[in-house]
Amino acid sequence: MTVITISRQAFTASYSLLACATLLLLGFSADAFAHGVTFKYQDTQPANSAFVTNFVQPWSRKIYDESGGRINLLAAPRDAANAQTDLFQAVQDRSADIVWIDLQQSSASFPRFSVFALALEGTSSEGSSQALWWWVDMNDLAFREFKEMRILAASRHDAPVFHMRDKSVSSLSDLKDARIAIPNSDAGQFLTAIGAKPVVTSSSAIGTALAESSVDGVLLSWSSLAALGLEELVTTHAEAPANAPWPYAEVSVLLMNPSAYRGLIDDLKQVMRANSGSDISAWIGKTFDQNANAARERATRRGDTVSALPDDDLDKWREAASAAVNEGVGNLDAKGLKGERMVTKARALIAEHDPAN
Repeated sequence: MTVITISRQAFTASYSLLACATLLLLGFSADAFAHGVTFKYQDTQPANSAFVTNFVQPWSRKIYDESGGRINLLAAPRDAANAQTDLFQAVQDRSADIVWIDLQQSSASFPRFSVFALALEGTSSEGSSQALWWWVDMNDLAFREFKEMRILAASRHDAPVFHMRDKSVSSLSDLKDARIAIPNSDAGQFLTAIGAKPVVTSSSAIGTALAESSVDGVLLSWSSLAALGLEELVTTHAEAPANAPWPYAEVSVLLMNPSAYRGLIDDLKQVMRANSGSDISAWIGKTFDQNANAARERATRRGDTVSALPDDDLDKWREAASAAVNEGVGNLDAKGLKGERMVTKARALIAEHDPAN
């Protein structure tokens, strides 16, 4: 993946030039910036995405209201160049004060956090995101992996689904030798175990791969299928058998520069604390669950085939998931971490906060 790092000066200038447009995005009026503090916020989501409209905007408004108009979030312009910005670097050097980072293509840089990207159990994004937040807290990941950035929330997206261009899928055997795009290598072992061919493809290139038939389908969450604008490129959707673990998970984190937080007076620090943590993580997760349900409903209305793989495939699915987890444990062990112990603790948190139906 090509990463373009922008300078603080260029980033600040882009904010100034497009301030009016971004004010409209977050729903604030110009007089909101007459006092208080303004935090620069950045993500790589489309401005009209469900994540922005259903979480970022109301969360920003909530912070604004609870601070009495003294904390304002100004969103960076969302364009092709900024989509490739290294957001972790941006929040470290304070080119941005708050960032939402999707770690799909950088999980190796955050191995402890990305334990939740493994093929573990899960029922909902809402519950799994709460579990991930407590995993972040109990492992002090702000210090261990995120260079002491302030972690405001974390999320484990909704379960990945097989979305196929035109291939009919009624069982796992139908996926033998199918070329399946995945955003990183986390699901590679799972796909290999079921006989499919993993094709690691950056999120921005999946649409082209589908359109040009260089892949037969993609293994991606419903919410990400919609966010990436891929819904019209697929016609068949095969979900996991009932009670199956996820083949992998997309994970994300909401970070704040610690200097930006420390610069607040005490009552405004309390506002930021009240708008971070387990409940905010659950809110983000609920947003993904709702987005997933909406995307699934749209697929049905389009006349797409949407079905769950049969119970007869459950054992093979679990074997593939186990092989993927074992590979992940080996990778963790190779980094000097205790992989099996970490997976056991992660599963316990998921069972507590996101129990099976």
